[in-house]
Amino acid sequence: MVIGAGGHARVVVDLLGLLPGLEVVGLLDDDPVLHGAWVESRPVLGRIESAPGLGPPGVRYAVVAVGDNALRQRLARQVLRSGLELLPAVAHPKSVVASSARVGRGTVIMAGAVVNAGARVGENVIVNTGSVVEHDCLVGDFAHLAPGCCLGGGAQVGRGALVGMRAVVLPRCRVGAEAVVGAGAVVVRDVPGGQVVYGVPARARPRVKELARTR
Repeated sequence: MVIGAGGHARVVVDLLGLLPGLEVVGLLDDDPVLHGAWVESRPVLGRIESAPGLGPPGVRYAVVAVGDNALRQRLARQVLRSGLELLPAVAHPKSVVASSARVGRGTVIMAGAVVNAGARVGENVIVNTGSVVEHDCLVGDFAHLAPGCCLGGGAQVGRGALVGMRAVVLPRCRVGAEAVVGAGAVVVRDVPGGQVVYGVPARARPRVKELARTR
């Protein structure tokens, strides 16, 4: 079962369809406008709270396919309360995940992404299209690494943080929990938790609503 029926969910459904032994029986979303619609040839079956009663017998796993980090965290808790389990980490066939890397349940690794040796990626993380997690990086639960971003060796990204499109975090730099690194930024020093930074080099800026939606 896929939780969410927006643009990110489309990509996740497509990814799951490429993996042997997995079948997406449908999607769940709390927006009633989407109920009865189809996403990548899969039906939107109903509200998220109805998860245990939907789908054929034997449905056991769900993956939360929502780009917003805070919402993804809330929905993951809701899934677990429903009695379903979070799907183990899945990786696109055209991604690269080192044998010594460790990736938590519910995490999705998209096409062209690289997770290198010794990296640790937490639960329910989005490692988006073409992003790079270099050796020995640490990525906290519910973080989002947007398309094309790059974490240098030993960099750390905290729980619920967002690293924007084509942003770079230099080796051994830390991005704190729930911080936002704007698109194209270059992080050359540690970013405190909750702070918004952007620019080259990245500097603290006022929190801008549009920036927080960078993907």
